[in-house]
Amino acid sequence: MNSKITLSVIAALTGLMIYSSCTKVDTTDLGNELIPAVDNVHTFETVLDVETDNFLFPDTTRLTGSSLHALGIIGDDPEFGRTDAAVYAAFNPSTYGVHPFGNKDSLIAVDSVVLSLAYGGLYGDSNSVERFEVFQIDPATNNFKDSIYRISEPDFAVLPAVLGGKDVDFKSLNDSVIYVQGKDTVRTINELRIRLDNSFAQQFINYDTANQYKTDSAFKIYFKGLAIKANNASAAKNGLAYVNLVSTTNTRLTFYRRMKNGSTIDTTTTVFSYTDGTQANLIRRTAAHGYKTYLENGSPNDDKVYLQTAPGSYATVKIPGLDTFKNVNRVIHRAELVIEQVESTQDNIYTAPALLFIDAINAAGDSSFTIRNDFIYTGTGGGYDVASLGGVLNNKKYTFTLTRYLQSVVTKKLPYYTLRIYAPFFADPYYQLPDGTSRVLLTYLFVNSPIANGRLVAGGGSHPTQKMKVRIIYSKI
Repeated sequence: MNSKITLSVIAALTGLMIYSSCTKVDTTDLGNELIPAVDNVHTFETVLDVETDNFLFPDTTRLTGSSLHALGIIGDDPEFGRTDAAVYAAFNPSTYGVHPFGNKDSLIAVDSVVLSLAYGGLYGDSNSVERFEVFQIDPATNNFKDSIYRISEPDFAVLPAVLGGKDVDFKSLNDSVIYVQGKDTVRTINELRIRLDNSFAQQFINYDTANQYKTDSAFKIYFKGLAIKANNASAAKNGLAYVNLVSTTNTRLTFYRRMKNGSTIDTTTTVFSYTDGTQANLIRRTAAHGYKTYLENGSPNDDKVYLQTAPGSYATVKIPGLDTFKNVNRVIHRAELVIEQVESTQDNIYTAPALLFIDAINAAGDSSFTIRNDFIYTGTGGGYDVASLGGVLNNKKYTFTLTRYLQSVVTKKLPYYTLRIYAPFFADPYYQLPDGTSRVLLTYLFVNSPIANGRLVAGGGSHPTQKMKVRIIYSKI
């Protein structure tokens, strides 16, 4: 939602500055979540109703090559609908200026070509059986050349011929794999191997060092990379597999070849690796069932909230009773937003995200802000103190801390905004200081990984039995 450029050096300096300002606690601040040890001080508990509404999230997430990439199809999640995920990646020889197959006159034949992808986990039904197919990215396309693309990027053009395919039983993805490489027998785990058509190898044999193999930039003109997609006719398309492109041992394009060496024939390999960071993970969501209904019902106070991890959705949370509550001076000892998971179809298969995030959005809806005083930037791990802010799934509930935020509304009369809850891959709100002013937070806050992993149906503000609410423990002044 906020357009910002991530600059690593500036981010580091800004992170230190923000960290120092966030962690400095004024001991005179109210709302420290401690009940005063004073005689005759009575504490009270109240619950404020909330109003919730469902929205699609205009996702601009970009994945780096080091992130796990989703691959596969969820054909019909009975609550949320369909998900399609495809992986595009460039594979390159290790050096340039030399022919990677050696002396072409000594080459007898390429026996096989295998694309290997390191397996990094799955989401959905482990009984899924999906056919993964490999295509060559069309060399004529001029838009697959950057290192980082949005997950919402339009599909990249591919050549029509399927280079190879494999029916993948998801239960076997982490099994041991045994194969012969040269004179050696290799045993690996967590490796998906797809054999490609031998004719695919001929173009690389025909390339020469005066043109294609001269430099890396010259090579990329002729070979953009490979696309891996799941076939819609797969036997049981109910899950996503995750692949690790940067694995130096399990992700590669391997050519098995025979070479004449004097009077003998040697069997050897040539390996193209994912090395330069050019990749994309394109993920398409098609809303259906209850999710689609609640996105389109026009109600400003939904009884259910549908949260899908990126690329997904968000829910707004308004607290109408806060207008009255803030007009009386009080010491807030604890304030929290409580969200309860509602039982939904197949939520044992399509599990809830482990972590949600909360921020505040302005009236125009074009900027978001951290929760004033309750959000603590750390600069390590995910970038913020999760234990302090909350949002962790525990016994089918998520709880967010709003203590200092609401205290600043009551005592300092600072403005409060509509809250937003969601399950992003990363979040990039503005950092709001204790005095209500804001700074650009140049470093992303990493919330949920891997991408597209998790979905939640929760009680909304008008749910009859599991309504979302704000719980406050306070003392009167």
